[in-house]
Amino acid sequence: MKKNEKAVITIIGQDHPGILAGAATQVAEVNGNVLSVSQAVMEGIFTMTMIIDIAGMTVPLDSLEEKVAAAVPDMKVKVMHENIFNAMHTI
Repeated sequence: MKKNEKAVITIIGQDHPGILAGAATQVAEVNGNVLSVSQAVMEGIFTMTMIIDIAGMTVPLDSLEEKVAAAVPDMKVKVMHENIFNAMHTI
């Protein structure tokens, strides 16, 4: 992967302790780096968007998605390259 490549992780589901820790641990285990996190809890529903640096990652993005999903099995998890995320959200 190239220098300064980024990916977006989104997690949504019922709030409970350990969601952010579980996701961040999986990112660190594959040599990714968390750059920023935005999270909110609305009426018991947890939402999070995490931007990560994937330049040094040791696994492909689909493997990271599987690892994060396994760490928070009751949540909806999506991992996508920033280029795909940006293309999806451009008018």
